[in-house]
Amino acid sequence: MVGVDARNKRCLDTKYICHACSLILRDPVQLLACGHRYCQTCLNIEQEETIKCQQCQSETLRNHAWLDRGFKNDMNSLPINCSFCQWTDVLNNYQKHLDQSHSNIRCEDCGEQFNSVNKFNEHKVSKCQQLIVNCILKEFGCNARIIRAKMEDHYLTKQHQHAVLNVIRQMLSQLNNRQMDIDLPRTTTAGAYNPPTNQLEELYEMLNILVGGIETLTNDEQRLSNELLQMQMILPTRTENLSKVKLSIEESNVFVEAVKHNQAILNQDVLSLSENLNNMQYVSYDGTSIWKITNFREKMNKIVKA
Repeated sequence: MVGVDARNKRCLDTKYICHACSLILRDPVQLLACGHRYCQTCLNIEQEETIKCQQCQSETLRNHAWLDRGFKNDMNSLPINCSFCQWTDVLNNYQKHLDQSHSNIRCEDCGEQFNSVNKFNEHKVSKCQQLIVNCILKEFGCNARIIRAKMEDHYLTKQHQHAVLNVIRQMLSQLNNRQMDIDLPRTTTAGAYNPPTNQLEELYEMLNILVGGIETLTNDEQRLSNELLQMQMILPTRTENLSKVKLSIEESNVFVEAVKHNQAILNQDVLSLSENLNNMQYVSYDGTSIWKITNFREKMNKIVKA
C-alpha cells in the first residue's frame, strides 16, 4: 500500500508528502537521524536493519524509525479534494468517501480494473507499464517523459547518458571537495592508516573509470550513428542498382524464351528437310521410273490370303 492521492496534493506543504511514492503520507514514520517522514509501507521497516533516507541519504537504524502518531493526528484536518470527483472535506473523512463512492476504478492508461482506490494508487505508483512518467534523472537534465514499459530503452538514449554523466561529474566534484577537507588533517598525521580516506579514493577511481566508460559508449554511439547515416545515403543507390539488375534478368529471360522458340522452329525445319532428303533418294535421273510401294510385304500377304 502506498500513500493517499488527492487532486490538491501539490498545494499541500511538502512535509505532508512521502518522498518515496510522492503521495500524501499514510501512517507517517519519522526517521530519527534526519527527521524526514515516509509512509510506513514505503519504508519496509521490518525488512531492513538500516534505513537510508531518499532525501538526504542519512542512515537510521530500524528501531529508530517511529510511527509519528502526533503528526498523523495533525494531518487528519488537512483539506482534501477528491481525485475522482468534486468531493471536498478533510483527510480524516477521505478514506470513507473513497470506499463508498469509488470502489470500482479502471486505469485510464492500461485499462486494468480495481476494486479499491488503494490498490489503484499502488498500481499507478509502481506497476502500470503504460503510464507516462518522468525520467529518474530529471533533476540532472533528462526531461524526457516515457512510457514506463519503455524505460529501459530510454536508458540507452543519448539524452539519458548525458544526464548520467552530469550525475557522476557532480559526485566527483563533491568527492574532490571532501578530499580537500581530508587532505589537510592527513598532512599532520602522515603514515596513519585512514580507512574512510582509502574508501573515498577507491570510489573516486571507480567513478573516473565509469565516466571513461560512458564517454566511450557515447563516442561509439556517435560513430554508429555516422555509419548508419552513410548506409542510409548509400541505400538508395544500391536499391536503384538492384532494380536495374532485376530488369536485366527479366530481359534476359525474355531473350532466352525467344531463343527457345526459334530453336523449336529450326528443329521442325531440320526434320522437314530430312524427310525431303529421304524422298529424293528414290528420284530417277536416267529416265527409268521406279514405282515405290509402301508396306509391300503386308500388301502381298493380303493378296495371297485372298
